[in-house]
Amino acid sequence: MAQIATHPGLVTDVEQGKVIVKMQVLSACSTCAGHEKCAFVDKADKVVEVETTDWKHYSIGDEVTVSVNEGLGLYAVLLAYILPALIIVGAVIAISAATHSELAAALIPILLTVIYFAVLYLCRDKLQRKFTFGITKA
Repeated sequence: MAQIATHPGLVTDVEQGKVIVKMQVLSACSTCAGHEKCAFVDKADKVVEVETTDWKHYSIGDEVTVSVNEGLGLYAVLLAYILPALIIVGAVIAISAATHSELAAALIPILLTVIYFAVLYLCRDKLQRKFTFGITKA
């Protein structure tokens, strides 16, 4: 069974078919007893669009809970960090061994990474359908 991650938020806008929610996201060290007085605690406001068929039931200012499948978070990390790192390391090793050119070993992995992220950008609609959020009133 898939684990579900939830986070409280506040509705900032309601449009046809979707609800815009603002959430305050804290860093992992926010669970520390001294996080209130620590200058290193990272707080950021994140805004997510939640597509829902009952968008009419939500109003600006409603407190809600946004949920997402935790497995999708791991998939996002794979796409955003792990695969690009593997592309860079693999290309540097392969090009260094094949050409013995430092310039090629430096520039081609960068080009391959740009191409990788361009492909991700072109597939953004398909990825957006995969990364869906759920919403419930708090």
